[in-house]
Amino acid sequence: MTELSNPARSRALLIGAHSFTDPDLEPLPAVARNLDRLAELLRDPSVWGLDAGHLSVLAEPDRDQALGEAGRLADEAEDTLLVYYAGHGFVHDLSNELYLALPRTDPRRLYTALRYQDIRELLLGPQVRARRKVVILDCCWSGLALHGAMSATGLGGLSDIGGTFVLTATSETRTALAPPGETYTAFTGELIGALERGVPEAPPLLTMTTLYRHLYDALVAKGRPTPQQRNGNTAGAIAVARNRHRPPVPGPGPEDAVTSATEEASVDPPPVDSPSAEEPPVDPPPVDSPSAEEPPVEKPSDEEPSDEDSSVRGPRVRLPGPRRRRTVVMASALVVAVLGSLPAALNLIGGDGSDADAKAKGNLTVTIGVSAPLSGDFVSLGRGIRDSADLAVKKANADNAVPGVTFKIRALDDKGDPATGRRKATELVADRSAVGVVGPLNTSVAQAMQKTFHDAHLTQISPSNSDPALTLGDGWQQGTFARPYNTYFRTVANDTAQAPAAARYLYVKSKRRKAFVIDDKQTYGASLVQSFKKAFGEEGGAIVGEAHVDAGRRDFSTQVSQAVNAGADVVYYGGLYDAAGPLSKQLHAASSGVLLAGGDGIFSDTYATVAGDGADGDICIAGGAVPDSLPSAETYIKDYKAAGYNSSYSSYGGYAYDATSALIQAFKSLHVDPSDTVPSAKRESLRAAVQNVDFDGVMGKVGFDANGDAVSQTVTVYRLSGGAWKAEQA
Repeated sequence: MTELSNPARSRALLIGAHSFTDPDLEPLPAVARNLDRLAELLRDPSVWGLDAGHLSVLAEPDRDQALGEAGRLADEAEDTLLVYYAGHGFVHDLSNELYLALPRTDPRRLYTALRYQDIRELLLGPQVRARRKVVILDCCWSGLALHGAMSATGLGGLSDIGGTFVLTATSETRTALAPPGETYTAFTGELIGALERGVPEAPPLLTMTTLYRHLYDALVAKGRPTPQQRNGNTAGAIAVARNRHRPPVPGPGPEDAVTSATEEASVDPPPVDSPSAEEPPVDPPPVDSPSAEEPPVEKPSDEEPSDEDSSVRGPRVRLPGPRRRRTVVMASALVVAVLGSLPAALNLIGGDGSDADAKAKGNLTVTIGVSAPLSGDFVSLGRGIRDSADLAVKKANADNAVPGVTFKIRALDDKGDPATGRRKATELVADRSAVGVVGPLNTSVAQAMQKTFHDAHLTQISPSNSDPALTLGDGWQQGTFARPYNTYFRTVANDTAQAPAAARYLYVKSKRRKAFVIDDKQTYGASLVQSFKKAFGEEGGAIVGEAHVDAGRRDFSTQVSQAVNAGADVVYYGGLYDAAGPLSKQLHAASSGVLLAGGDGIFSDTYATVAGDGADGDICIAGGAVPDSLPSAETYIKDYKAAGYNSSYSSYGGYAYDATSALIQAFKSLHVDPSDTVPSAKRESLRAAVQNVDFDGVMGKVGFDANGDAVSQTVTVYRLSGGAWKAEQA
């Protein structure tokens, strides 16, 4: 009987390389997102439930770090050891061996890369106690011939590890894709989808064989490179994930029913695309000749193995267009069609009694959603966003801004978590009274939400997201701008303004010349650091070292020592205040002359409290102006205080107020007849109206450029003095 690998006795190592010092190696920002999301899912008790100490994420390691960590986890694991790699791959011209790229890899000198044979030998070592092993490789063959490709070859023979399940993104003759505009790489994106949403018609536990078959079907349906697998003994029966796709339990309470419906609605079946002109038709994986160490490559079959018989079956011919796949595709298409037409269907059906009463009275109720962390580490920022949106709505109603229309907010707690945010986005989409959304706070949550809102034509305006990729696309650092989703806007400046302002202030005004940079491996932090490195170098400064740490890290003794020993006079941190505070305290204890600098993520009173007295002089750059210094914000601040909210409006309150006002003004421009329609019918026209808003807001001019960025890219330098942040001239 199949059993879930014991999370207490198992270990997992996720390795990725997304940025490279060699100019010939294309950056792969999707790889960083792969690692973040896979780590979240593997730690999730509803998937596997690995303890944080049993899962190691190496986002940008060197060779020794990667092998050392693999060796450490191999020594600890007793049940299952999982090793995952994503990035560029290469094949040695003479040995035909696979090499995995690392940040400082030189493609012309492959000894600078991670040799896959070294990992293989480590896993085969006699000291390894793990009885089961899983290797997942998201890399492939053909160099950088295709935009967004990852190159590798020779995966077949080099992946043979006895008793281990090896899953690869592609065959030895095809490229693995990191499609522009998509959150994850093609292969890992499907894997993440299977872990997030589960696999229909599969058992409660997802074996590696089940996952392989699911990935094969999904990628073939999209005309994308097909995965391959090898397994030794009964490795196909290894299960490292629970199947989240379970039928709802009969008879839930009202609250549970809402949650179940929301999670079901969030399932987006993968679209079925025809293969592109550049992609030849996909054939079933070739049958390799079995070796003494390995059984033959298994093709996906139309039958699932039972728990009692999970051994590997022989090769099976896969007929074109099998009934099972055709049925699943047709059902998926039907689900997509039903979900896509949900707002229109609801328009015809009508709402609950309260909406009917409002309509009978000639009054239309319009909802503006708010997505923010209303619990957890960032609750003070989230509540400031929520309450400022609420204040804007109350003012609009009091002023009768849109005659016959009553606005309300619906605030949902996204917890600062992408998976939660995606579910909340689905809830707001299903609310037929919702015309737009203010939020979220976190960039990673915005990435998880964007497509859901775009597909439903629901406009979102963030008061805080600063990652340029949200509006400019993943190629922005190479000068290629492509707006991913036209329903996404923001009222605050992006990192292209924040990081250069920090570099200029530190180099020109503070006379800093040597910077050590650290990021927390999250999208926000990594993006900020990359922008700062470029800007500081252009000013004339030198980057003397860099480190990448987990977001939960609080002991920075190693990184502090590295920075001090490198002669850094400033440490630039890409991350949030909850980690930056301890880093600052430890840094100043080691060297009082070194400043800590960062972006708006450290702009918090909590940072000042944790960092302590020695942190005076630390700086941060926050997008936008200081509300207290703006005449335009005087009334907002007065009204906010008079409203008696329990939390401060904080860093982003003014921008949340302006974002809400933009949605209200756009709705007003549509000349809505309150007795004629419901809001969901106006979503697309409202998006176009938001694109054209132009007014003087609380924080300055409110308007959006062609990419959805704020027309005002104002930033402010804050310096810590006497335990408080004080604005300075940038």
